[in-house]
Amino acid sequence: MKTQRRLHAVNSIILIVALIAMTAGLVALTLLTARAAEEVKGTDLHMVLARLAWVATALLCLTLVLLLWAVMRFVRSRIQFSTKRTPIPYVDAWALAGKRFKLPEEDDEGEDSDSEDDEPDDEGRTDWR
Repeated sequence: MKTQRRLHAVNSIILIVALIAMTAGLVALTLLTARAAEEVKGTDLHMVLARLAWVATALLCLTLVLLLWAVMRFVRSRIQFSTKRTPIPYVDAWALAGKRFKLPEEDDEGEDSDSEDDEPDDEGRTDWR
């Protein structure tokens, strides 16, 4: 259980670091394209760079939302795992089922009326198979 918690924490930290790196890259892309769009104002390249800056900004917003979600998930898991838990008491389900099981009452008729079908035929098979 402890290794599973550790693996979960490592996975969360890797996700957070990757999202931070993507955020830094998108911030740099947004700033570079916005600055380049200002330098080439009045040309067709200006529109292309401005649109690229808007796309980078939209991706930056999405990455920030995912980063917030990952951080909240990591914090919640750390708080949840730090609470004291008590082990569940052992219950022998088979023994409990054996105590609850009741056999049907026996019939006093003697033999079954279908006893002729239970006798093997020439090949050794019975009809109930």
